[in-house]
Amino acid sequence: MCYCFPGDRVAAGSGRCGGSAGVLCAALFFAGMGVALPAVTWAALVAEATGGHGASNAAAAGGQDGTPTAIADEASIVAEYALVAPIIDGVLDDAVWRLAQPVTEFRQRNPVAGAIPSEATEVRIAFDAENIYFGFMFYDSEPDDIIAQVLQREGRIDLDDRVIIGLDSYDDDRSAYIFELNALGTQGDALITDERIVFSDWNWEGIYHSEGIITDAGWALEVAIPFTTIRFNDVQEPRMGVAFYRSIRRKNEELTWPYISQRFRSGIFQVSQYGALLGLRNVERGRNVEIKPFGVIGGQRTAEAGSDFLRDVGVDMKIGLASNLTLDLTYNTDFAQVEADNVRINLTRFGLFMPEKREFFVERANLFTFGDRGSTETFFSRRVGLDNDIIGGARLTGEVGRFSVGFLNLQTRDSEDLAGANNTVLRLRTEPLPRTSLGMIFTNLQDAEVSNRVLGVDGVTRFWSSSQVRFWAARGWDSEQGSEDNTAGAGELTLRNDRYGLVLGYKNIGRGFNPGLGFVRRLDQVALHWSAAFTPRFENSSWARSARLSTFGDYIEGQDGRKETMQAGLHTSLRFESGESMGFVVTRDYEHLDETFFIREDVEIPEGEYDFTRVTVFAQTDGSRILSGSVKATFGEFFNGRRDEYGASLDWRQGPRLRLQLSIDRNLISLPIEGGEFSATIVSADVGLAASRKLFGNALIQYDNFSQALQANLRVDWIHTVGSDLFLVFDTGYLLGDLLDPHQARWQRHAGVLKLTYLKTF
Repeated sequence: MCYCFPGDRVAAGSGRCGGSAGVLCAALFFAGMGVALPAVTWAALVAEATGGHGASNAAAAGGQDGTPTAIADEASIVAEYALVAPIIDGVLDDAVWRLAQPVTEFRQRNPVAGAIPSEATEVRIAFDAENIYFGFMFYDSEPDDIIAQVLQREGRIDLDDRVIIGLDSYDDDRSAYIFELNALGTQGDALITDERIVFSDWNWEGIYHSEGIITDAGWALEVAIPFTTIRFNDVQEPRMGVAFYRSIRRKNEELTWPYISQRFRSGIFQVSQYGALLGLRNVERGRNVEIKPFGVIGGQRTAEAGSDFLRDVGVDMKIGLASNLTLDLTYNTDFAQVEADNVRINLTRFGLFMPEKREFFVERANLFTFGDRGSTETFFSRRVGLDNDIIGGARLTGEVGRFSVGFLNLQTRDSEDLAGANNTVLRLRTEPLPRTSLGMIFTNLQDAEVSNRVLGVDGVTRFWSSSQVRFWAARGWDSEQGSEDNTAGAGELTLRNDRYGLVLGYKNIGRGFNPGLGFVRRLDQVALHWSAAFTPRFENSSWARSARLSTFGDYIEGQDGRKETMQAGLHTSLRFESGESMGFVVTRDYEHLDETFFIREDVEIPEGEYDFTRVTVFAQTDGSRILSGSVKATFGEFFNGRRDEYGASLDWRQGPRLRLQLSIDRNLISLPIEGGEFSATIVSADVGLAASRKLFGNALIQYDNFSQALQANLRVDWIHTVGSDLFLVFDTGYLLGDLLDPHQARWQRHAGVLKLTYLKTF
């Protein structure tokens, strides 16, 4: 189980916090704590502070093991023109692969930074007018041990042997396309914005072709990416950035080309460190039109409203206005195929953040991000269409000169309780200096009677290897509420390299800050945050891979200056060579409640001051194993009482066809108030089935003792042609507890939906 603290980013599939980890200030902090640092550490800090190792540096720096650090500007690969397009079958016997010059100079990032890989890798690149082609040969001395278990598109490919292609199509050193594949040819893909990637970015689904095979020598893979799938500069010979990442999963070995130093903590997502892709010419521009009509048919029955027959049609359209500008149109938008949310029980006085899963919103979602993700977001797309169905609208994304542009306008229908509204977002970003971005956002929620508008500016500058300064500020105007104290802003300094890190943050949220299209977890606060971390790697150890020791703290007061929340904690964890990890967290909390809140419907926490200490211990096995799992236990005080939490998960993978995940989370609450003795339990089972890469599904079954409802969501996806799907979705809920009203129905809902989409390109 990976624990990350504010400022950290989780690298997909890494199982560890992967933000960056800073330097000079962190060293001074540890020195101030009495921790002596060896001379080599001070030398590294001086080098980091005075020169850095960005892509423009002319001199190479040394890795932790002394291996020279490659500089991205010195690494390049020339694509070979294909007179005859290769057949995408995973067999590298096409004529163009014999002509293309292979890239072989991969280096380890883990376990030994900069070391020669234990297995060889060859990459060849070719192109014609329509596609760019990649041919991979991943040599493996033990081909029977290659892990290839995932058939489902966008599944947990990180648990398999895999490769990631990073393609900086604009060669701007900050944004890129990510294509992730395993030995079965299973696809996953994502978008990077400003050298930053989050979980929702993996929901982008590009159209491309791939096939992989396992041979006696290892595994081979062929990939064809249409130029209409990506956007790039409108020049005769476009230059792009490119990087490759290979994972040898059973060894927990990670390789990259070009070599990306551990100082660049986000690895393959550090776009400024990519090599150069040269030789492209006379390629087809991405000025394409895609039309994707859909039809929905089904029925539903609820305990309150009875039966209802569902029948609907709609259409989505994508128009390439230019090689780097795309217009998306949608009419009668439907999200019947979207995966169900995981059940969560809220034991806090603040709202829960639920991630966006709808395809229309997740594509290039990072471009529209403004504020602090998950806590204070000026635009949170789940607010659109939450209470009213979406009639339709448009989205414009891309590049106009030096600006990244995002524009969104959607209209919702009137419902019985709420008038329809127009939802508008305008987002602009520009890069006045290398690795520096400035931007603005404007949002408007407007119906016939009221309006809510927000205007904000933000910026980030990244320096040295993995350090940055960022800020944002916003002001709102609400026709009903007015604009009193309707401002918010934050700033954060992050200093990190491969071993040390320091984060200092400040946030100020007004009492009246209420973005109609946003999400604000906590109003009325002036907050300070800090964290410091030491993250050594043990490259000469036969059993230990890395460790983390960090301290963190938050101090929050209201706008009136009264202290409301304070937290301080210590986190330590150890990751083993085998992929297992374990650790513990100790926190000390203070809460001042000006008013009561209900922790559940019949349990009220009174006003007052509360201090409590809590301890968490956790352990996790390597997720690539046939049988893996995790355990967690938290003990301690809770609002003058006690709260003990136990959690466990079990993951069983029976080849690529079947996967079963079981989990339980149980809280035992004991408070010295009326009704204060209770438990909160969630049990879930997630079953994944795959007949092939084109036909797969999953069933999510959940129970919680608050609602006492057993809920099941079944989703089957058949990709009948590339980019086109047939979805079958069934959803139900059944009450298991005692019924206060004997006439109340136990079946709360039944719903079954069939949705067909068909993609046509021009």
